[in-house]
Amino acid sequence: MEDNLSEQGDDATREPPRRLAGILVSIGPGIVVIGSVMGSGELINTPVQAATFGIVLLWAIILACLIKYFLQVEFGRHALVHGRTPFQAFNSLPGPKIKNTSWIGLLYMCIFVLTVLTLPGMMTAIGGVLNAVFPVYKIWPEQFSEDALVRPWAILVAFLTWLVLFRGYYNSMEKLITLLVLIFSISAVVGLVLVQFTDYRITATEFASGLTLSLGDNPSGAAVAVIALMGGLGATSNELFMYPYWVLEKGYRRNVGEPDSEGFVQRARGWVRVLQWDTGVCTVLATVITCALFLMAAAVLHGSTDDVNKDTILVQFSAMFSKTFGTWSVLLFYTGAFCMLFSTLIVGIAAAGRMWADMFSSMGLIHADDPAANRRCHHWVELVYVLACCGFILFTDYSPAQLVIFGQYVAGLFGTPVLMVAICWLAFRTDKRVRMNRLSAVLLVLSVVIIAVSLLVSTAIQLFG
Repeated sequence: MEDNLSEQGDDATREPPRRLAGILVSIGPGIVVIGSVMGSGELINTPVQAATFGIVLLWAIILACLIKYFLQVEFGRHALVHGRTPFQAFNSLPGPKIKNTSWIGLLYMCIFVLTVLTLPGMMTAIGGVLNAVFPVYKIWPEQFSEDALVRPWAILVAFLTWLVLFRGYYNSMEKLITLLVLIFSISAVVGLVLVQFTDYRITATEFASGLTLSLGDNPSGAAVAVIALMGGLGATSNELFMYPYWVLEKGYRRNVGEPDSEGFVQRARGWVRVLQWDTGVCTVLATVITCALFLMAAAVLHGSTDDVNKDTILVQFSAMFSKTFGTWSVLLFYTGAFCMLFSTLIVGIAAAGRMWADMFSSMGLIHADDPAANRRCHHWVELVYVLACCGFILFTDYSPAQLVIFGQYVAGLFGTPVLMVAICWLAFRTDKRVRMNRLSAVLLVLSVVIIAVSLLVSTAIQLFG
């Protein structure tokens, strides 16, 4: 059998699938990565930029989704071959260390603190959806206003997020949420097709204008948008950082076995191929869905939306569906949006728990081989994040769009370059027997150059016009 298990010492190894069907069944970490970024990037950042700048930034959408494929593969390859978490891998980099922990991992965590401002933004956006679906203010209009109830709904979302993580309900919900998000994603593609039969249809000339690398009539504002899109779409810097955790938890490393075991090289190459498919399928899926939502928003919302920086941002964006499918589709949009954003919250905060536990373990504050200590750390980090989000929701006046775009702007401008340096250093030091080939190395370096040039040019335009 292709997928039989064989014992190698104390470790169970598994031969990699050779047929496409077996490979597709074995993928998974990339789906978690896409699931953790689809909500804020695709449902908030993308429509905001489309409504503001129109179709002219289509090239940036495609580039942001596709360009980080090789970085994700090589970070995953290193984890699969060496069985290292991100902090364990970064600790092999040259440079100063604090409590045996590499400077680059600590620097990234400082950046990460700012990027998580997307979380209260998503909670508030979900609160706006719940407020629209269950309009208490319409029942007692003299006591409540629409805006007054969005934030209490957002606090409820924060509590539900903590409850799901603490009680472990997400495992039982995952299949249902995946199905609903899949339905929503398909509806976005169908909606784009249907737009072509309405007054909002996109002409070939308009579509071509989105591929010209132009920044339109507002280059300074569009440059900020490009950086935010680079930080918020596809495998963002945070999702790249998280990817090895999902690779290890999926069991790819256990499947490969120890480096000195018989057949290690063949198994490692086979599971790297699965990992490449995992990353590739999810990259293409994210690109198609993101482009569909962007084009719908550009067609329907550009030039007709006065202000997209409100707590009810998703209520505004429901026009993408109501003007395409009809008013009956709004509830479908809300359901899909809720599932997308809520699953993004769950995965994002769960991954944050793993990142902090990994750092604390590296610094000797907890034992890496103590599952109970790691779980306790996860729960405490998750609680701190939820409480911090509640405080931000209650005591600040930033809109969901502002929070999400700021967090993704920081990720694009600072997080991505830091992580690119680390991943490239690791990629060229992965076990030579299963290291990337020359073509992959060239494409990896080329992708890094393209990302760097895009960020530098966008920053220069932003600063100097």
